[in-house]
Amino acid sequence: MDLAQRLSHVYWIGGSPCAGKSTIARMLTEEYGFRYYKSDDTYDEHLNRSSRNQHPNLSKLKGLTWDEYWSPRFCTVDVEQQIQESLLFYEEQFSMVLEDLLGLPDSSPILVEGSVVLPSQVAPLLSQANQAVWLFPTPEFQIHHYSRRPWIDGILEQTEEPEKAFRHWMEKEMGFAEKVHERTQLHDFKSLRIDGSSSIDHNYQIVRNHFDLK
Repeated sequence: MDLAQRLSHVYWIGGSPCAGKSTIARMLTEEYGFRYYKSDDTYDEHLNRSSRNQHPNLSKLKGLTWDEYWSPRFCTVDVEQQIQESLLFYEEQFSMVLEDLLGLPDSSPILVEGSVVLPSQVAPLLSQANQAVWLFPTPEFQIHHYSRRPWIDGILEQTEEPEKAFRHWMEKEMGFAEKVHERTQLHDFKSLRIDGSSSIDHNYQIVRNHFDLK
């Protein structure tokens, strides 16, 4: 049995932060009884499982939290390099997400959500294109909502130039979003641009309809 057939009960929501991915995933889980696989919650466990041979980029973070690794880099490392590092980390983590999914029972639908859901990795795993969707905030929407997250200040305090660090951080996130969005277009996947003009309920309905859930 090929992987697409084995994972035909899996739905995917990818994209970048501050687009409402987690909120919509929770709403779907409550209404349809999905098993919710939130990839952010598996990060620490995946980091511990990573090996230098199979996950050379991800394993660099062993002994560090994600924030401890990134905070000093926001001011000192070229933004384009930061974007490429994010893509490499998620590509390597995705292999462990796949291992996890194959180890779960297929008796009920599973919803996988997070930035680790990359189009090129998901493409060969889909029985139908409507099993996956990506959400991307506009730059203005992202900056507004990112700046209001309660843990932001604690991360920026670890940097020598908090304003510069936040600016570069947002440039990294926006650049990551554009790279992933380009990949969704290459595969002709469904994506949404989130700018705050539509309610979360409206966006939820779009995702639900795309998944063809009754």
